Amino acid sequence: MVESLSNGRLASQVIGEVRKATPLPIRFLVNTSFHGDHCFGNFAFPAQTVIIHHEATKRVIDERFEQDRAFMIDLLGPNAGIEEAVARSADVTVTGSCSLDLGGKHVDIEHIGYAQTDGDLVVRIREDNIVFVGNMLQAPPPAFPWLLEGRADEALVTYRRLHDILDDDTLIVPGHGRTMHRADILHSIAYLEKLISLARDAKDNKLPADQAREALAMKEYSDYSMYEFIHFQVNIPAVLSPQ
Repeated sequence: MVESLSNGRLASQVIGEVRKATPLPIRFLVNTSFHGDHCFGNFAFPAQTVIIHHEATKRVIDERFEQDRAFMIDLLGPNAGIEEAVARSADVTVTGSCSLDLGGKHVDIEHIGYAQTDGDLVVRIREDNIVFVGNMLQAPPPAFPWLLEGRADEALVTYRRLHDILDDDTLIVPGHGRTMHRADILHSIAYLEKLISLARDAKDNKLPADQAREALAMKEYSDYSMYEFIHFQVNIPAVLSPQ
């Protein structure tokens, strides 16, 4: 299983769907990041299920779960099931890569670099050429990266690496939204390349904040429903802030 969703009720629904397909136990659960909508349902899985995520993700869950849960409650409201969530972090951590042999299916789990968090993981079902990338890719274009922790240059390197390790037949499952293909990653790469370049020019020319904001508007990406918020409130401040 990849991801446990944001609360126990949703996790239980997913477990129920698995039960319709097979009576076999859910042996492994992988979280691609520490974000609550990807891991707050961990506690609903059987004790025998082995939780796997990056050591950086485990550190965040262990050290600031209550803080993140309070943030999620504030974000989603009081009746979203977040209050019932209980911290459950990894039994096994990954820093580089590992593989699971499920008997006829091999699952490769790899950290290829920073995209949105220090613990981003890519999960590939080898025989089926299906890859789960979490919030590394939010959704198909017109969606673009969310630089929630900044570090755009590092993220760009990781997006290029992701594009390079996949092939044109790979089915990509993003963190949210419909499945994607390798060519769709080029949209995110082009977005970051232009954002970084424009930010560099704005800094070199010492543009005032309002002029820099206008110079980085990149209105060709405005078809994305989150453009106004993510581009202007998250990504532009991220690339203009002192490194």
